[in-house]
This record gives sequence, C-alpha cells and structure tokens, in this order.
Amino acid sequence: MANKKGMNPVEAGIIGAAAGLAVGATAVALSSKENRKKIGKGFEKVKEMGQEAYSDMKAKVEDVASQGEAKVEEAKKTVKSKL
Repeated sequence: MANKKGMNPVEAGIIGAAAGLAVGATAVALSSKENRKKIGKGFEKVKEMGQEAYSDMKAKVEDVASQGEAKVEEAKKTVKSKL
C-alpha cells in the first residue's frame, strides 16, 4: 500500500532485492565473459528500475514542496488580513 508521503514499501523492497541479487550474482559469475555480458544486462535493468523510482520520488517530493509553499503563502495572507 502506498502511503501519502512516498514510495510503496513493496516497490522499494523489490528494487532493493533486485540490486542485491545483481551484486551477489556479480561476485559469483565474473569469471566468464558470457556471464559478464548477462550481468551487465541485469545491471541495466536495475538501473532503469532505480531511475523510474527516483523519478517517481522526485515528482512526489516536488508536489509536497509545492503544497507546502502554497500553505505558507496562504498562512501569510491570513495573518496579513488579521492585522
């Protein structure tokens, strides 16, 4: 379940597991050129997943920041109108 403040914890877990799996596979299989190519493809996939997650988080952070700025401006107007 996604919360209002960020990324879905399940998505974060999947990305973390994928990154961990790729690192573990690298340690075992670097002796073969064919395996190195496969691992490179795996890293590209993890990189793409990370970039997507970053883009999603960045958009959410920018949205929250924008909402915060709007609330500050609204509060300033309210205070000025009370003076």
